[in-house]
Formats: sequence, C-alpha cells, structure tokens
Amino acid sequence: MESEIKLEELRSALSCVYEKLGAESLTEPDRVELVARAEVVQDQIDAIQDAVDEDHVRGQTSPEPSGDRLF
Repeated sequence: MESEIKLEELRSALSCVYEKLGAESLTEPDRVELVARAEVVQDQIDAIQDAVDEDHVRGQTSPEPSGDRLF
C-alpha cells in the first residue's frame, strides 16, 4: 500500500514535469534540467514497480507453508 502511494506521488510529479516541458517560454538549460529530472523520477517509478512486481511473483510462487500435515 505504501508503495502504491509513493508511485502515485512520483507519477504526479512526473506529470508536472511534462507539463512544464510543454511550456513555450522554457530556456534550453531549463528544458535540459527538466528532462534530467523526468528521467530520475521515471527511474524511481520503475524501481518501485519492479519491487512490487517481484513481491507479487514471489507471493505466487512460494505459498505460505500450511499447518496441515499429512503425516
């Protein structure tokens, strides 16, 4: 749940960066800085998403041991 909140915050930040990139009044240095920030935020999103996906796969492939024993 915490990772979902963090992902939403990062996606919102990335959206804001893209909006600013669309502004016609940006100077080239500002544009370069915003692109760099967008890449950093996207990397963070990817890292969190990868961790969430790994946790999901781990949960499917290694079920919790059952307390029921046959012998």
